[in-house]
Amino acid sequence: MIEAYEGVLLRNRRREREILNGVRYEEYERNRPPESKWYEFKHNGFNKELYRNRVALKPNNENKVYLERL
Repeated sequence: MIEAYEGVLLRNRRREREILNGVRYEEYERNRPPESKWYEFKHNGFNKELYRNRVALKPNNENKVYLERL
């Protein structure tokens, strides 16, 4: 019986880890620094990278510290 509970807990922990990693990835993508040479883009991605550049330039390196904490 204990093995059954351990199996259920293990499955739940794996699922929780997957969910947390998914949320972490989404948060990182929203706050990541711009791609290299983003200023040369000629497609719709330019606006996204421009926003990311502004976020990356926050005072006191706030965005980099936040991303490292993730």
